[in-house]
Amino acid sequence: MDPIKVEVFLSVPACSGGVAVRRLINEVAETYGGQMDVVYHQGRDVRYEELKLSSAPAIIVDDLVRFIGLCPTKEGLIGALREAGLE
Repeated sequence: MDPIKVEVFLSVPACSGGVAVRRLINEVAETYGGQMDVVYHQGRDVRYEELKLSSAPAIIVDDLVRFIGLCPTKEGLIGALREAGLE
């Protein structure tokens, strides 16, 4: 199975939500890292505009905007990853 694509959008300068999201993604990646392909975006880049995101932090799982403007719970993030095929 191909890794699940996870895109994380963080603001510049970093906000407390973005710091929490980075920590959460790193924690989950320690357990499921081989099943995840994580890409971080800093600031409003082309991809941010393509997705028409309105705020950061934001987490995109397999091209679906799953969380925006907040840091999800660990269970919420894992649930979104499971819906995308995480085993």
